[in-house]
Amino acid sequence: IRNPYVLMIAEALMRIGSFLITNFPFLFVIRLVSVKGGGAATNISGLAGYAAFLVMTMFFTKTNLQATAYSSIFGISIASSSVEALSTTTHYPLQTGVIGAIFVSLITVSSYKRSRGRSQYGFFAFIDRDAYCVIRTVFFCCLSGIATALLWPYLLSGLQQILNFIAADTTNPINLTLYGVLDRFMSVLNLNTLTRQPFWYGADGGTWINNVGGSIAGDVNIWAKQLAAGSLTGMAGRFITPYYVLNLFAAPGMIWAVYSLKTDLIDRRRTRLFFILATIVSLFSGTLLPLELVLFLLCPLLFLMHLAYTGVLFGVFQAMHVYLGFNYTGTSTITAMPGTLMEFLSYLNNPTLRHTLIVVAVVGVVSFFVYFLMTQLYFRHLAVDLFKVGDTDRMVAGTIKAVGGLTNIKMIHSSAAVLTVQVFDPNLMDIQRLKELGASRITDTKAGYAISYGAASTMVRMGMNKSMRDSIRQVRS
Repeated sequence: IRNPYVLMIAEALMRIGSFLITNFPFLFVIRLVSVKGGGAATNISGLAGYAAFLVMTMFFTKTNLQATAYSSIFGISIASSSVEALSTTTHYPLQTGVIGAIFVSLITVSSYKRSRGRSQYGFFAFIDRDAYCVIRTVFFCCLSGIATALLWPYLLSGLQQILNFIAADTTNPINLTLYGVLDRFMSVLNLNTLTRQPFWYGADGGTWINNVGGSIAGDVNIWAKQLAAGSLTGMAGRFITPYYVLNLFAAPGMIWAVYSLKTDLIDRRRTRLFFILATIVSLFSGTLLPLELVLFLLCPLLFLMHLAYTGVLFGVFQAMHVYLGFNYTGTSTITAMPGTLMEFLSYLNNPTLRHTLIVVAVVGVVSFFVYFLMTQLYFRHLAVDLFKVGDTDRMVAGTIKAVGGLTNIKMIHSSAAVLTVQVFDPNLMDIQRLKELGASRITDTKAGYAISYGAASTMVRMGMNKSMRDSIRQVRS
């Protein structure tokens, strides 16, 4: 594509996407405090607290950590200082990803709740509740930033030991399995630069001597250089290959499994276009991060199953010596998009990669069905009551009672996150009891009462249907 307008739009979208992914922790803060707190007061407090947290990590952290430990978030940096330790070079805040965002969010929400119960009488009565919320948030975020700056080097040291273990033998499928699990987990925390940089661009990912005697380090660098020179050695690409399976097959399998969980045919038709678009995005740019964030926050067991399967993919491809790399000349490990359909198709004309492409496609098709079935299995049988402690029965019985009993139920539908119940007499609904059972939101819609039970919705719907069938059998008998 050479059209300047298409290129301009594409680059603009890339910059927007890069900003959103890079600054996701801040967006996470704003979203969480908006839901849990009081709107403008918590938003301002969250912004001020996040800035205070970052500044404290910049001033109190060690200056001899690896370069990937720091990040110029929102342009915060210090080029000169009267503090001797900070006067030599430019310093940046620590890159703490979602971990720092969680600290700031918890402090902000706690400060907001404390400010609502604050007395309007006293020595500092002239400070209103919203101002008190901001002041308290900034103060405790400063303390949290200092504590994080002091403890973060120990966390990095532990991570480095794991990376050293992986780098000791990158031909070992076990090591690659560990890398795959670690890479996806760190991506969810917005810290994948720490794991990707040494292997994508450093000697931990291997080295290669080109035709003129130059040494190329890093899996991604080696693949790009070898592909350009037309001399693929069959060793580079081991840190990228599973992404073609995850983006092109596994993620769409999970997306359509979620779609299949919708029992309302009208709702299926209404949302079908969204699922088609989500699949297209997965094919052309990848939807792993948003999917993993949803799993991490709402379906932790399914997230662990996904991590395990990802690790297995890395190990299996290494054991089979099947490598398909990433032809990328940039250096951003956070916003890079390996494993897209366009890149996969670009390798079709390369005869040396024909066997590799076939193997990846076969494993991909298998993975599509594995993710489809794994997702359905989770929502239908594992979302609650995994250890048979009776939670499902209690939720089913409680929901039936809260909607006015079985005789008041007209129709039941569910999706991956919402249970929809149509009732004959809305006056019999007990909204407070539904909230006590775990519903985060109850909305009166045209289709009925939409009860947001999260991942438990499908299992509750199945349990209620079973109770209705049992009741009909008893009446007939």
